Amino acid sequence: MTDKIDAILFDVGGTLRRGKNRALAEKTALCQPILDLTGVEADLQDFTRMLDEHANAYRKWSRQALAELDETGFWTKWMLPEVDPQKIGSLAVELNRIWRNADRAYEILPDAGETILALFRAGFRLGVVSNTTSSLEAPNLLNELGVSGCIDAIILSCQVGIRKPRPEILLAACQRMGVEPGVCAYIGNLPDRDVASARQAGFGGTVILRDPGKPFPEAPTPETTPDHWIDDLKELLDVFPKPATAGGTSPRPVYQASLSSMWSIGKFSHFNDFFLAARRLGFAGVELNHQVSPAMLAQVEAIQGRVGSIHEPCPAVIAADRLKKEDRLISSPDEGRRQEGVLSIQRSIDLAVSLGVSTIVVHPGQVQLDGALERELRQLVAAGAAHSDRAREVRDQMVESRSRHIEPCLAALTKSLQELLEHAGRHGIRLGLENRYHYYDIPLPDELEMLLSMAGEDRLGFIYDAGHARTLELLGFVQQEAWLERFGKRILGAHLHDVCGVHDHQPPGSGEVDFRRIADHLPREAFRTLEVNHAHSPEQIKTAMEHLVKTGCVTRLE
Repeated sequence: MTDKIDAILFDVGGTLRRGKNRALAEKTALCQPILDLTGVEADLQDFTRMLDEHANAYRKWSRQALAELDETGFWTKWMLPEVDPQKIGSLAVELNRIWRNADRAYEILPDAGETILALFRAGFRLGVVSNTTSSLEAPNLLNELGVSGCIDAIILSCQVGIRKPRPEILLAACQRMGVEPGVCAYIGNLPDRDVASARQAGFGGTVILRDPGKPFPEAPTPETTPDHWIDDLKELLDVFPKPATAGGTSPRPVYQASLSSMWSIGKFSHFNDFFLAARRLGFAGVELNHQVSPAMLAQVEAIQGRVGSIHEPCPAVIAADRLKKEDRLISSPDEGRRQEGVLSIQRSIDLAVSLGVSTIVVHPGQVQLDGALERELRQLVAAGAAHSDRAREVRDQMVESRSRHIEPCLAALTKSLQELLEHAGRHGIRLGLENRYHYYDIPLPDELEMLLSMAGEDRLGFIYDAGHARTLELLGFVQQEAWLERFGKRILGAHLHDVCGVHDHQPPGSGEVDFRRIADHLPREAFRTLEVNHAHSPEQIKTAMEHLVKTGCVTRLE
């Protein structure tokens, strides 16, 4: 094995987890939901045996052809070919989830997550390549282990159509990770499949994890003998103590932008790993959002200089959702609740002072009204009925209701901002008021203009949120460009994310937002933050950032 290993790729089945066939009686009981969903009329035990026969026939074909179908192809062509293919296709992912759980019981191997985290922290690039008919299990496993944010790429045979030992599936992983095969090692459990494919792909190393319960039927050939045999995943830390190239743990930033900690929630078992991932993805810093607790902050090593901005309420001493639900916000007409809202933002200002951060992102509050009408409007828009009579009626009701209740909220908000500006001003911290996602949230454009008049641009400004602006435009309330044209000169920073349908916090380039139009209005000195949710992979993050560079929203660092 070469001593120049920078990237380590893992198999899943038999490597990160092991499965055990279920007894027929147990399997049969677990297949009942498949009968219920498909409406097939059959004896449950006979139906289960039929599925077993079809699955075995598929496995034989797949291994001979070295090909793999996705869930739709698997279920419409092999598992239930005589049932309405349109119906089965629409259910295929769920049917496959039920079937695979019925077929085998899976157990995660000891130290799988701990080993992956240790290799990530050592500076290795990590990937997953697996033969499987499931598009869900590998990502779900990584989430369960708390390491999904550490994995650069996941390549599954059901998504690329080919299986190991074909080397192309491993080469596809190398291409998507941007690494040469010669600096990669592959970790698997089957020499004739895993070693063979890695050697043909030109990988620099191979490791096989032995299963004491499943000895190999025959000795490996020279072509399928790995560089290392291990009996425990932790042994990988001795095989690969550190990457070959320097800088793996602290590469130079690529983008003049930050990554919001929104992306980290559920992706890392330790918050410090988010900071490592953000730097390796090329970000100059991070934005701490309102989901970050004091306990999470305590996990971060040497946090000074790594935070670009703070989104209140951070630290989340009280969860933001609870503050909003109970109207403990700076816009609350109830004085006690208003003061609690002020206190939560003052904590964010104090955190900014301690970290040397200059800008706080502020949610200016909301009008406490029932959201049923907006939920209905979103459903109408999603169904293509944005211009229907009912949609117009709902909008009119929302506008009328908001107008009747906004004045005491604005009065409370004005009082709160005066107090916050005084607190922030003592420390040279700027407040940035963000445009919001819901119509009942504050501010609308005229309200923002009034609020910004309370202080100069050195103390108070605007945080432009691209996804929120696009969503309100889709709902028929405020044109996206209205924010940019009226308040472009007051923009302190921007939250950049895309919108698919009426769902925001998607990777830029995947939805409907025109980032070129936004780029024309963003001041050069305004900070940029990528604000996508945790559902997206590191690979999608990289693609999104390249889209922002291409459209001029983000500058690439030299």
